[in-house]
Amino acid sequence: MNLFCTLRRLGPLALLLAALGSQAQTLSCPPPEQLRQINACPTEEQLRANFHGFCGDDSKAYQGQTGPCSDYQVFRRVKNTALWESTDGRFDGYLSCEAASPATALPPLSAVRVEKKGAITALVCQYGPDAQLTHRTRKACTVPAACAIDPAQCQPVCQ
Repeated sequence: MNLFCTLRRLGPLALLLAALGSQAQTLSCPPPEQLRQINACPTEEQLRANFHGFCGDDSKAYQGQTGPCSDYQVFRRVKNTALWESTDGRFDGYLSCEAASPATALPPLSAVRVEKKGAITALVCQYGPDAQLTHRTRKACTVPAACAIDPAQCQPVCQ
């Protein structure tokens, strides 16, 4: 009986919270100065150990699955990354550690797109050809057509 009374009292609060959670959310891609590094860049020793461990499997070469294993420099360029996120925690992505400060070395925002992966919607902010930050949500997101002209001023909406 007590459980029923408690649920009856909290019902309106739950409805209010559900209504607030379903409102449209306007987002914008974070500028480089609003990024923070989450984990450290791998050391040269870690990269070499990973190269030998990952690429040392001869069966991959026999199956034609060499990928970045054909050359250590290619492997290093692909795997020398660290996780970064926006200061508000909405966007994250792996950025190259090749530059002294990966966040400040980001090229300008070049595109904003939406990708659907199962029940998850990914709002992707593309910075040049190699860097991207992603916001993941279960909400449906739309990117206005004007974003193709000026991605820096783009404000996608997720609802």
